[in-house]
Amino acid sequence: MPAPPLTKKQKAELRRLAGLAHERELSAALSNLESEFGRWRRGEISVFELNDRIHRFHHGVSRDLYKLYDPRDAEIVVPGAIARGTLKEQEVDPALLRNVAELIEFAKRRQQE
Repeated sequence: MPAPPLTKKQKAELRRLAGLAHERELSAALSNLESEFGRWRRGEISVFELNDRIHRFHHGVSRDLYKLYDPRDAEIVVPGAIARGTLKEQEVDPALLRNVAELIEFAKRRQQE
């Protein structure tokens, strides 16, 4: 049986959750980039190598996350973020969780492929 249509409140909550997931994934990615600054400060890499890593970050993972977390796609990206563990099911309103349960299961199956 298909899930009932999302209410305006649920759509707004999905956008909020998508923003939270985006923030968490971007923070994790920036932590990796931050370690490159430490390597530069210790003289392990040159300023040019650091600059290249910043450039690759900006045009790679940062851009990918920006495109992934388009607020218009919150109904799709939030279940994916739950499946990856970026968001916890306990953070989601139970009624909304039931509404997107099939999408969460689909995302979990896709991860296993």
